[in-house]
Amino acid sequence: MTRKRPMPARMLAVLLGIVLVLTGCSEIPRNSPVQSIALDGSNAAENGDVQFTAPGPKPDMSAREIVEGFIQAGVAAQDDYKVARDYLNPKQSGIWKGSVRTLVYDDSPSVIPGAKANSYTIQLEVVSEIDAAGIMTEMPPHTTRALDVSLEKVDGQWRISQLPDGIMLDTANFTHLFAAQTLYFYDVSFHYAVPDVRWFPTRTGVAAAVVEALLAGPADYLENAVVSAFPGGSGLVRSSVPIESQRATVDLSSATFLDSTELSRQQMQQQLELTLGGLGSVRSVVMTDEQSEVKAGPKDPEFVVAEINPAVPDTQIGVVDHALYYLKGKSLRLVGGIGDIAGYHPRLPAMSPLGNRYAFLDGSLSTLVVVDEDGSSSVVATGKDLVRPSMDAHGWTWTVDNSSTTRVLAVPADTALNGKVRPITADWLADAKVSSLRVSRDGTRALIVSSKDGETSVAISGILRDADGAPRGFAPPKPIYPEVPATHAVWNSDVSVIVSSTSTTEKVAAEEISLTGTRVKYLPLLGMVGLSAGPGERRPVYAETKDDIHSRVGNSWHIMEDMVRDLSYPG
Repeated sequence: MTRKRPMPARMLAVLLGIVLVLTGCSEIPRNSPVQSIALDGSNAAENGDVQFTAPGPKPDMSAREIVEGFIQAGVAAQDDYKVARDYLNPKQSGIWKGSVRTLVYDDSPSVIPGAKANSYTIQLEVVSEIDAAGIMTEMPPHTTRALDVSLEKVDGQWRISQLPDGIMLDTANFTHLFAAQTLYFYDVSFHYAVPDVRWFPTRTGVAAAVVEALLAGPADYLENAVVSAFPGGSGLVRSSVPIESQRATVDLSSATFLDSTELSRQQMQQQLELTLGGLGSVRSVVMTDEQSEVKAGPKDPEFVVAEINPAVPDTQIGVVDHALYYLKGKSLRLVGGIGDIAGYHPRLPAMSPLGNRYAFLDGSLSTLVVVDEDGSSSVVATGKDLVRPSMDAHGWTWTVDNSSTTRVLAVPADTALNGKVRPITADWLADAKVSSLRVSRDGTRALIVSSKDGETSVAISGILRDADGAPRGFAPPKPIYPEVPATHAVWNSDVSVIVSSTSTTEKVAAEEISLTGTRVKYLPLLGMVGLSAGPGERRPVYAETKDDIHSRVGNSWHIMEDMVRDLSYPG
């Protein structure tokens, strides 16, 4: 089954607004929730509401109808889900929390009698779950969830007396009512802004929800892999971020600034500007300490303007006749200044995104070789069925040894200072076979494809590092569920990846997956055995077959004149 993917909520709101204006709003559909759209020219996600209304309970509804009505009322968030609360008894109406969880489901839910009298079970095919902080957990295809509810009569009318917190939305309504917003944290060097995509209701107050989520810290898969300029315990004085004339005022508690420095305050300001800048209604941010404006002093000498979605160089590296070659556009050039490496029968090369360092595997995929800045090559790791190396912005080279015990290996640029190869702990990869590992351009996340017990998984996991950038472990993984078979994956931007399998005889389809909710399937290519992509504008995607190199043009594949093996962008 092909899973439905949401249209961006902002685009949908604009389209619906145009339709309403053109039709004069002459008729309101009576078999679906009624939508209310702000038509004052403001961005609904920040200044107005994109809302649905739903009918409340009618007299003498059956117990099942009450449950079904409650499910449908999840679209109406006004007054803290007042309509949904009308389906609950007085006790539950006072304690039930609608905003702590949203279950997004496909198809219609089933409401069946429960095991106890006056109880029902709601059965859903869940696509994803969003928590109170906007963190989305995507579910494997065909995941089901059962929710039990109990009912009682209040003044002769059925009402729900027991139920779990949270609302339920089908995929279509979810795209209307929620939108992706990107929080930004820092890598350990504060040079890069690292995205943390969240999902929030598109209604008034989203700016405050975004700031509160930012102050609470990153999602689990980035925990301890990124840093925040805000200390623990930081918070808004009130749950409000006023926006006037595109200027957001963020009023923070004094505890936020207790031990702050000029540098840390400037990093806080930048982090707020990057995060709130994603809201169309915000052009500037004022940070206040319990209503007293925090004045910006001269830029601290150590302050760095953080890069968002840093690009890799547009030159790729590949192999021709047992030598390393650059490919830039249609220009093919030998990598000079390095010794003869033909004896290694080099395969699957990598190139550092910074400086002139390279890595490759030997022909048996059992030896990792690194070429230093001076052109000298050395064996830095050995193993069985090593995966293609990835070189990060901190100078570390990564691979995986698929011996009896799967080990992630990282090799520093300076082995005299940091030692030689370093095994990195990843409990969730125990007994798995890893076929692909790529480190993001900002050095904070690993994109890993692995298989275990016949099941393949694609995941993003934060890389835990010391203050000097040395890796020491992984955060819990964030699973991704592609709709195509996957054995390899590459970064396409800081929030999107491309996954594919390989085959010398069959057509292979690649899929581009964004953490913001969009997906694009590429035109299948017969005999695809490799794929190359990298962050940055005008970075074409390349695919390799047994006989040709292809570049992606539109959604078609164009055959290149040059034949280079094992192409890869830096990183």
